[in-house]
Amino acid sequence: MAAFFYFFLQINWFFDFFIIYLQKNQFSTMENIVVKGEPKKVTDIRNKILKEFDDLVFIEDGHKYFLNGVQLPSVSEVTHRFCQYPFNTDEQAERYAEKHGETPEYWKDQWNFTSLRATVAGSLIHEYGEGLGWLRNGHPELMPASCAPKYVKDKNWLIPTRPKEEAILKFYDELNPNLHFVLAETKVYTGKNLDKTNINQNYCGTFDLLFYYENPKNDDESGLVIFDFKTNKELTKAFSRENGKFLLPPFENYYEESLSYYTIQLNCYQLPLEDIGLKVIARRIIWLKDDGNYELIPISDVTDSLREVL
Repeated sequence: MAAFFYFFLQINWFFDFFIIYLQKNQFSTMENIVVKGEPKKVTDIRNKILKEFDDLVFIEDGHKYFLNGVQLPSVSEVTHRFCQYPFNTDEQAERYAEKHGETPEYWKDQWNFTSLRATVAGSLIHEYGEGLGWLRNGHPELMPASCAPKYVKDKNWLIPTRPKEEAILKFYDELNPNLHFVLAETKVYTGKNLDKTNINQNYCGTFDLLFYYENPKNDDESGLVIFDFKTNKELTKAFSRENGKFLLPPFENYYEESLSYYTIQLNCYQLPLEDIGLKVIARRIIWLKDDGNYELIPISDVTDSLREVL
């Protein structure tokens, strides 16, 4: 039994490092990507980001990030440090069973099933958004594999197969012409230029979309814009607003709800970009709706607060 366990660990070790090799190879093939007609500064920003963070490794199994062999916390872990009222699954399942019948295990299974279904659907929708970004900017070879059945090469189409993908297509069709595509689904981490930053706890994360806004009237107002797709039914939480449920300091003025966590999340993506000398001027949620439409939601800058507590 001990020998089998040792063999199992060795196999896992080999698999993780094989993934590391593949990811490093992927970064090398992505370097020096140029989008036809884009300003040179956009090309330079893209390649700077890819080069600066090419040593970060992500293992899908368990959603783990590694830097130089050391596992670092994810942005999701950072955002939930500020949760004042964590959801107790066992306790809530007991209450739900008393009120609605069935066993607590039944309701936990139902919740888990619903969560997994939403996660799978959300991943496919995000991959469509990533793929369409690369396709629209002349690099269909960088589309995720899940996009292959939807890709019509001779028409340069990526066919949406569900309403929230229709919403993504509409977002790209209506995109401000002064927004230049930089990257999609890109992994970053804090800890660069420690002499210039104030973060003691490093973390890693993956942003959905990054664009460069080129202000045609005042270049001083040009800079990066972070976008993130959200597929939630609701972003706010009536119970928290009606009962005064807030996050922990320094976000004690933010309600315990998805919109607050997403505010922290997008700002967490901003810090690593700033740490390598890039300017971020805005953050936007792309809220995808079931009717095929979307809503752009501006997100406040709370990076100063994050730097004080991380």
